[in-house]
Amino acid sequence: MIHWLIVERRNCPPPQCVLGPEERAYYKDLHTEKRQQDWLLGRVAAKRLVLWHLGRRGAALPLTAIRVIGDPDGAPRVAPAGLALADPALCAEISALCISISHTEDHSLCALITGTQSTIRNLPSAISLGADIEQITSRGQGFASAYYTSAEMALLDSAPIERYDMLSTAIWSAKEALLKFTRHGLRVDTRTVTCLPVPPERDGWAPVAIITELTGAPVVGWWRVYGDCVITIAAHAGRTGTMGAETPPDSCPACSD
Repeated sequence: MIHWLIVERRNCPPPQCVLGPEERAYYKDLHTEKRQQDWLLGRVAAKRLVLWHLGRRGAALPLTAIRVIGDPDGAPRVAPAGLALADPALCAEISALCISISHTEDHSLCALITGTQSTIRNLPSAISLGADIEQITSRGQGFASAYYTSAEMALLDSAPIERYDMLSTAIWSAKEALLKFTRHGLRVDTRTVTCLPVPPERDGWAPVAIITELTGAPVVGWWRVYGDCVITIAAHAGRTGTMGAETPPDSCPACSD
C-alpha cells in the first residue's frame, strides 16, 4: 500500500528538531536559504510519514531517529538513526521502506511504500516508487512541442480550454514521477515517456496511462489535484504487497497538515 503526506512550509519545524548531526552538517553546507528550506521541508515530510507508518506498529520515535540518505543517483532512502539503532528488527523495517520526495513552492510531498531490503549492503530497495508535486501553471504549445509526445499533445488539443493548464501540469508531473521511479531523472529525453492522465470525475485520484521502454515491467500511475497543485505517483503494477492499477494511494490523515 502506498501512503503519502504533504507538509506546508508554514508548518515546518526548525532544523534542530528534525535533523541528526550528519544531516545538520549537510544542511549548513547548502549554498542558499531557499535550497536549505526546500531540503529541510522534504526531510520533514519523509520523516513524519515514516514515523506515522512505524507508529501504526507501536514504535514511538522522534524525527531524529530517521535519516534520509541520498543515493548516488540522487534518489532518497531512509535509514535508522539515534534511538532506532538499538532495535535490529526496527532497523530492518526502516531500511526496507521506499520513499519518493518532491517539493514545489510552499509544499513538500513524500510517498512511501514497503519494499524488500536488498541482500547487498548499501543497495536501494528492490521496489521502486516515484512521486511528484507541481504547481498548476500555464504551459503553452511551445513547452508541449519541446517536451511532450504526439499522443500527449493530442490529449491536450482535445481538452476543454479551462482544463488545459491542469492536464498539461499533470502530464509533466507524471513524467517527473515516472523518471524518479526509473531513477533516470531528467537526464533522459522526456519524450521517451508518454503519460496520459484520465480526467478525474470527482475530487480524488484518477489513473495515468504510462507508456515507456525505460522499464521492462508494467508501471501504473495516479494523479490528483491538491489545492493549486497536481500530485502524481508511479509504481510497479501487480507487484505483491502493493496496490493494483485500479486502487488509488492512501492518504495519511494522522499527520496531514
